[in-house]
Amino acid sequence: MEARFKNVPSCVISLDSLIGGGFPAGSLVLLRGQIGAGHEEFVMTSAIMSAAVKKGLIKPAVAENIALPNEVWWVTFTRPPEDMLREVSMSFEHDLYQLFCENTKFKDFSLEYFRATPVPPEWVAEEEVQKRREEKLAALEEAFAGIHRAVAAPALKPKTVLESLVSFLTEHSPGNAVVLYTLSDLARLYSDSESKWYDFTVFLRGLQRAAKKWGGVIYASMIANLLEPRREEEISACVDGVLEFEWEAAGPTKRRRVLYFRKFRGLLPRVDGAAVVKFEISISPTAGFEITRAELIEGLR
Repeated sequence: MEARFKNVPSCVISLDSLIGGGFPAGSLVLLRGQIGAGHEEFVMTSAIMSAAVKKGLIKPAVAENIALPNEVWWVTFTRPPEDMLREVSMSFEHDLYQLFCENTKFKDFSLEYFRATPVPPEWVAEEEVQKRREEKLAALEEAFAGIHRAVAAPALKPKTVLESLVSFLTEHSPGNAVVLYTLSDLARLYSDSESKWYDFTVFLRGLQRAAKKWGGVIYASMIANLLEPRREEEISACVDGVLEFEWEAAGPTKRRRVLYFRKFRGLLPRVDGAAVVKFEISISPTAGFEITRAELIEGLR
């Protein structure tokens, strides 16, 4: 069976066992969550357990009709990779942290992201700024020496963060798992005008279409309620699946984390033939993100 008709395991075994082994290959999945509700830990655990499956430390929930991602790419827009690694090291025990490091590659678009903002380049990537200065000096020396050219050509316009991201995704998404961390950062950069917002939503539509050819899975992490409700709905309409991570009252003084499948084209979690509407989840340094209990929709089978 061709890869595009297979499922890509999240490798969160307690979830994959309920959804046929993973998400349909080529899915663009929005992970929308309240702060601390588990959407970040979900993708961290997915990267860790993917490495564990590849090493034979654990078995996938389903052995047939699955396609493990070849690589896991973690794409950041405002946070440097070392900051992300520090967070993972503080959230998981050492062995799991090591698996994350071994299995996860990073791409940081901070320089492109902050280029059109008041943030100076040296705050973002001093070494990159120094590299560009050296390249400019070398070009000037060549020009003055008459080696390069007598008249300097006009400087090329730098790529926008979306243009740079498109080039990266085209090269690195096929057959892989890609985490966009966070889509909230990217969306807010394009939310100050309707024309820029249109460009952003067109990008999402194109990404959802291209992902079907690439055959991996793309996770877009988004903090809930940072954007206008209308715009969050537009984002939800552009993706294949929306997983909602929320805090829910569990008594007068207690809260619990829950996960909802708000929508997913062609996928609905089931337990013993009944459709699942809500999962209770737990997060621990030794096991990461886990499903602990599933609540069913009565009468839907």
